[in-house]
Amino acid sequence: MGCEIVVAGATAVELEAVRALFDECDRIFSRFRPESELNRVNAARGRFARVSAPFARALAAALDLAAATDGVLDPTLGGAIEAAGYDDDFERVRGEDRRPVVAGAPGCWRQVRVTSFGVQLPPGVFLDLNGVVKAMAVDDALALLTGDGYVSAGGDLAARGGLAVAVPGGGAVQLVSGGLATSGSTKRRWLRGGELQHHLIDPRTGRPAESPWEQVTACGRTCLAADAAAKLGYLLGDRGPEVLEARGIPAQFVAPDCTVVENRRWWTAVEEPACT
Repeated sequence: MGCEIVVAGATAVELEAVRALFDECDRIFSRFRPESELNRVNAARGRFARVSAPFARALAAALDLAAATDGVLDPTLGGAIEAAGYDDDFERVRGEDRRPVVAGAPGCWRQVRVTSFGVQLPPGVFLDLNGVVKAMAVDDALALLTGDGYVSAGGDLAARGGLAVAVPGGGAVQLVSGGLATSGSTKRRWLRGGELQHHLIDPRTGRPAESPWEQVTACGRTCLAADAAAKLGYLLGDRGPEVLEARGIPAQFVAPDCTVVENRRWWTAVEEPACT
């Protein structure tokens, strides 16, 4: 998944189970392993492809998020991410790419067909489920721990039993339980054709989104909920703080000039002090 995974509070047996969980996710969902189930589904070229139970579960979660956000979080942007230049493991992407910038296809999540027979994508449409899968894996990994602890993968975190967490913009919050996630354009970005690119795609244009925020941090009952909210806040731009506030989601927004904007839910949760 191109990130460090940190686990605290696990026994030796539980830690091995967490490792096996993340390894399985990588085998199934990696865009960079030719034999992955994701690549098999993407290569079906408009035909139905049978899928495993883990794949069906992740896709269902991704499509639910697409419906809940009116398509802002769209899992059909794999082609657009590759068009932006993220077509290899990130460690090999960060150099400058001199190829010209091209737009990928806009999102089309409503055209994905899911039946008891499997999944059918429109021809030329490619899924990218990595964000959903990573957050779900964090939640699933925490569930493998019998006691208090936490699991962190990149900017995604789930905890049980209380944890002080540093957040972008300075300071820290006390995460009592649930998930905390940060999404933005500061880490996964690269140059292509002399233009800065990143992995958060605007589904309307098929290009990396233009946002007034560099990083958005959100809290949720699960890591998946927090990760989805952070991405939604970033992609909605100026509307992000009010939309997440209306949805009851504590969130903090950091602009390129280091200005920090906290919605009311965030500072109320911090004052309690608890983010749950």
